[in-house]
Amino acid sequence: MTSILKEKRNLRRVSQSLRQQAFESYGGGVAVLISQHFKDWFKEKKEIKTIAFYYPIKTELDPFPLINSIEMFSLKFCLPVVTGLERPLIFKEWVKDSELIISSYGAKIPMHGPLLTPDLIITPLLAFDQFGSRLGYGGGFYDRTIEVLRRHKNILVLGLAFECQRTEVTIPTEPTDQKIDCVLTEKGFHSFKNS
Repeated sequence: MTSILKEKRNLRRVSQSLRQQAFESYGGGVAVLISQHFKDWFKEKKEIKTIAFYYPIKTELDPFPLINSIEMFSLKFCLPVVTGLERPLIFKEWVKDSELIISSYGAKIPMHGPLLTPDLIITPLLAFDQFGSRLGYGGGFYDRTIEVLRRHKNILVLGLAFECQRTEVTIPTEPTDQKIDCVLTEKGFHSFKNS
């Protein structure tokens, strides 16, 4: 195992523990709090018509309060679907009455629905640093997806996290790792570009 992979594995372990503690302390309250930050920010994002988000599992921050906060806008929503190892995600449209099934990764995904291409991807994470590096679970699904989408269009990638997931150390990166544009925590936005 390379030194980068070892560093990432150790950082994942620490970050997972920190997220667990924050989740147990604050629960869903943080998601409701940050939904107002998100709603205010989103009012300026006229170019965003389709939003990809995730169905939360375990201690992931729940994105549904954010989605509910912008329902009044004319938008389309979609959830990520894994189609195979080493492959980018696809996104199936989600509506409130979508029939959902549990994927092999434990997240709920739409059984049916057209494929959509998002303008904004809301992603979970384990850690983030001051440069916009995101530490995920190690599968590389979001990195591959973001890289492919950015070849064809301008997309925004927003991480959702507790503030304690911000690391002071620089996350070690590999050539395949993709930077994200911003992270939203209970303290507000951390922006890494002019997003």
